[in-house]
Amino acid sequence: MTDEQILRLLGRRVREARLNADMTQECLAELAGVHWKTIGHIERGTYPIAITTFARLSQFLETSPNRLLDGLKLPDRQRTARIKRALARKRAPAKHNIE
Repeated sequence: MTDEQILRLLGRRVREARLNADMTQECLAELAGVHWKTIGHIERGTYPIAITTFARLSQFLETSPNRLLDGLKLPDRQRTARIKRALARKRAPAKHNIE
């Protein structure tokens, strides 16, 4: 998934949770300590948020962070394995001097 797709997915989940909690954007913004326009940007997926803001949103929406990320696709396993193999550190075993 691209960054934009992740932000849009997160934004949809935040909006759903906010509406289920019967909250306005202004109310959620006040609770989370951000400007109300920021909530609108988050919900539209046009604003990358800090992990601390993400945590606060989860707390005040009374939902798990996992729920806000529901639908996030797993990365391509083959690509991940290729990169791990290519960039794996080759460490020599530690030499122990026994005297």
